Amino acid sequence: MEVGRSLRSLSALLALLAAAGCATYPAREPAADSQIRFFASNLLMRANGTFHAWKVTETHVDPGNVARSFVRVEVDLASIDTGIEARDEHLRSADFFDVETYPTAFVRVHSPEKVGTDENGDDRYRALFDIDLHGVEKTLPGEFVVRSREPLLVEGEIALDRLDFGIGRPSSFSNSLWLSEEVPVSFQIVLPP
Repeated sequence: MEVGRSLRSLSALLALLAAAGCATYPAREPAADSQIRFFASNLLMRANGTFHAWKVTETHVDPGNVARSFVRVEVDLASIDTGIEARDEHLRSADFFDVETYPTAFVRVHSPEKVGTDENGDDRYRALFDIDLHGVEKTLPGEFVVRSREPLLVEGEIALDRLDFGIGRPSSFSNSLWLSEEVPVSFQIVLPP
């Protein structure tokens, strides 16, 4: 399952808002073409999915000390959509996300550091992603690219080990139908000016 690439938006936000000075911005709804996607597979199938309901809840930009800047994102896990409703219901169940107990995932992207440019010449950043998912908190490294500044468009990805967050059972030779442990998550966030 691709659950979490939406975290790369921090660097783009930093670059766009730097001219405004050090400030904290309240929740902002991303543009309609923003998305958080994931990918999962086992021996028999592959699933691409999307989380439709999520929002940027806070952004803090400090151009004098970019490393202190951050963005917070909340994801409604019940909004999962893989294109097959029976599979989505199973993913919402206690076997996986257990959305009745853990309805929301929280992500805080912070400590951004510019690491260069990508093949298109767009600024590339490394940052830390504090992820609170399924009652477990972990900090993972990730990267994102600022594709444009007006509107602000940030793309990124991060790989999550679902077992680190207590989601599902381990795959094994005798349990080969369970999803792979590593779940790539990608995100594209467009924030209107």
